[in-house]
Parts: sequence; C-alpha cells; structure tokens
Amino acid sequence: MRPDSGQVAQLHQPRFEDVPMRRIHRTVAALLLFALAASAQAFACQQVSTVLGQGEMLDGVFAHWGVTRSDAFVWGQKIAQRMPLSTLRAGDHIEACLVPVRGGHHLVGVRIVHKDRHFRGLALGWGVAGVPARTIARNGPPGAGGQLLAAVLTSNDDTAPVSAHTPILPRGTPEDISFMVAHSLTAELEARHFDPVMASAVKDWLHVDSNLPQPLPPGTLVDALFIREPGVREPDLVRLTVYDAGREHTLYRFRDAHGDTVLADSDGQGLMPIALVMPVPSARLTSGWGWRINPVLHIPEFHKGVDLAAPMGTPIHAVASGRVDFFGWHGYYGQMVELRNGPDLVTRYGHMSRYARGLHDGEMVHAGQVIGYVGSTGLSTGPHLYFEIWEHGKRIDPLRIEAQTAAVTPQANPVKLLPAVVTPVQLDGSELSRFHAFRVALQHALNAPADSAAPIATATLNPMP
Repeated sequence: MRPDSGQVAQLHQPRFEDVPMRRIHRTVAALLLFALAASAQAFACQQVSTVLGQGEMLDGVFAHWGVTRSDAFVWGQKIAQRMPLSTLRAGDHIEACLVPVRGGHHLVGVRIVHKDRHFRGLALGWGVAGVPARTIARNGPPGAGGQLLAAVLTSNDDTAPVSAHTPILPRGTPEDISFMVAHSLTAELEARHFDPVMASAVKDWLHVDSNLPQPLPPGTLVDALFIREPGVREPDLVRLTVYDAGREHTLYRFRDAHGDTVLADSDGQGLMPIALVMPVPSARLTSGWGWRINPVLHIPEFHKGVDLAAPMGTPIHAVASGRVDFFGWHGYYGQMVELRNGPDLVTRYGHMSRYARGLHDGEMVHAGQVIGYVGSTGLSTGPHLYFEIWEHGKRIDPLRIEAQTAAVTPQANPVKLLPAVVTPVQLDGSELSRFHAFRVALQHALNAPADSAAPIATATLNPMP
C-alpha cells in the first residue's frame, strides 16, 4: 500500500544532524556575500584616482574632480586632522569615491598612499555602508616596507559625534510675528516696536537669500517664528518665511554638531555665518582698505587689506578656526600664514617676525589661537600685521570702523573687525539627517493643539519616518 503524502514528507524530511556542516557554511557565506553586495550596491559610487604632480595641492585635485566646494573644505579638514598635509609629495597616489549631486560631486571616501615612505597612507570613509566608525587597521602591504595606517570612517563621521538624544529644538514658547512691508523693512520693524534682537535677526536673515529683491518691495509679507526659552530674555529665531510675488522663501536656523549656526532651506543648502575675532586686539590701524600712496614704493596703489601696527613680537591670533594652507616667505608679504576658514573663505597674515611653535601645513587651528608674532618682514616700514580676507577668491574689506563720538576716549580702540563672514554650505550625511529631524520636530510642535498651554518641549534626534 502506498503511503499518503504526509507519510512521504515525514519519510524524506532530513534531520538537522544529517545536514553536512559544509552545506551550512556555504549557505551562511552566500548570505553574507549577498548582504555585502546589497550594501555595496546601495553605496555605489564612481571611483577616481590621480598621482599628485609637482607642486599640486589636495584642494586642486578635488577641484579637478568636480567636488563641491563645501565637500572639499569638510574633507580637507578631516584629512588635516589625521595627517599633516605638508607630508604630501609628488608621486603620492590619491583615490576617491564620488557621487553626483547638484552642483558637482559629493565626496564619500578618500584614500591616500604615500610613495616610498614609512608612513604609508590614510583612508577615510572607504568601504560599504555600515562600516563601524573609527576602526583602525594596521597591516603591511605586499612588497612595501613599513605599515599602512588606515583610519576607516563612515561618510557621516564627525570629529565631535552627536548623541542620538542631542536636543535640536530649544524648549520654550513659540512667538509668531507676521507683517506686511508698506514702505521699507526697517520702518516696519520700528513701527511695530520689535525687540532689537528680533529686528536685527529678521533683517540679517532676509539679506542672505539671494533670490529675494533688495530692498523688499511694498506688499511683501514677512513671517518670523521665534522660540522664547523660560528665563531667557532674547528669543531664538528658528524660521523665517517671506511671501513675494506669490513665491514662498523659507530659511531655518539650525545648529550643527559643532554648535555652528547654519541658515538653510528645506534641502539643507544655505549659508554659515563664521564669527571673526580681532587678530591683534591691541593694534592701531595705520592703513585701511582703499587707495593710498605706498609708503615704500611711493606710488599710488589700492590697498586690499589693512595694516595693524603693534610692538614687535606681539602675538597674532587666528580670526576664525581653520586649516593652515601655507606658511613661509611670500614676496612682499614677508613671512606669511594663510588659513582656510571655510569653503570660500581664506585669511592671510603678513610681515610676521616668526611663527608659533609647531605650526605646520595642514594643522587645524581654532579661533583666537596664536599663529605667529608681529614683525616687519617683506615690504614693510615698521612692525605691523598686514591682514587680508579672501571671499570667493576676491579680497574684501576686513574692517568696520565705528564713528568716533565725544564719549570715546583717545585710548579706545576704533578698529572693529567684520563681526562675521557668510559662506555657502550644503548639509549632508548625519548633519542633513539632524536637520530634517529638526524640521519635522518643529512642525510637530507647531501642530500641537491650540489650547495646549505646554511650551515646546526639547526635541531629540529620532529616525526619520
């Protein structure tokens, strides 16, 4: 008699102990390979490589590859924090992993291999998604002496990682102020007796949107959202919306993982104001921006910087955090230091007598850090600092001179540096995720029931829905 189908299934069902272990190993290996392949596909990018030429710099290589300026700056900072850029030499091999984005390419990985040197190389952000951050691997590459030092980080790695519970919305009560421009923005703010802090924030924000007409035409509707924290006098401007000719322009004020303020649109593209400090706080302005007679050559020239006189050997401070792109003798500048403080922001310090101890190319310095000392090297008639600010490849006037009044004593320092320089920025990676979470949290807080007396609670970073 033939057994039924249930009996057949029972007769031919293998027991676990009957399955060869090699079959299990093959299955597990296949699953792992499939997972890695899926991750690699999700992390697909275009790999490019180049051999560094004589006198070629890392920024020039990034520009040749079409890397966005903000990406080039961020990755230059990351690399400089892990290896001195002065160690790069002609013949070094540089590889990168690029993903096309609006306005260029997004850089997600860099590998640098030095040519015939003991310190063999560096790799950042290289590998498939999910590679643990800050894992260090040491091995000797075949046929090469020394060790390959590879610091493997995910593309979202930050020098100061943000906890998943980092507050991204201030706790407080929302204050929404809307008005229509009748004559001018300044007149409207004064007529409504705006808090000076609010008025200043509104005017500053409107000027950073290049798509808005300047000045705002009559009939423009402005909506400013503030959050006032308990016990804090000055409210926090978190969103600004302008309605012009049927179009809506919205900017969000967002603090990144390093505490820097970013003014960004809904796509995370916007501007970052970089606060500046005086390079020589006790200096006296001897020559400002504009036309003058060169004191050495005795010919007319347009002075594209400022001269700040101080005693020989007075410390010179970095006006903002940045990376040392160059230090050394540079023609009329004499002994000079050049710092890259942002994607499109460079500051130069000339006529130094000497540099700060240990200063080198690629070093990261913070705002206020001493980078050198006042001197009279180069084309100079006496000890002073020649200071320049380069924005988007052009020099700008670094100073704001406040008018003297009777209340100002002769000993008062009239030299006032620009309070901040605004530079373009594109949020990406973990910062872009935090920014989107910030927007979602803000909208949820505003959608709370109108009769709710509870202030906006501190929002935390949660996964996006």
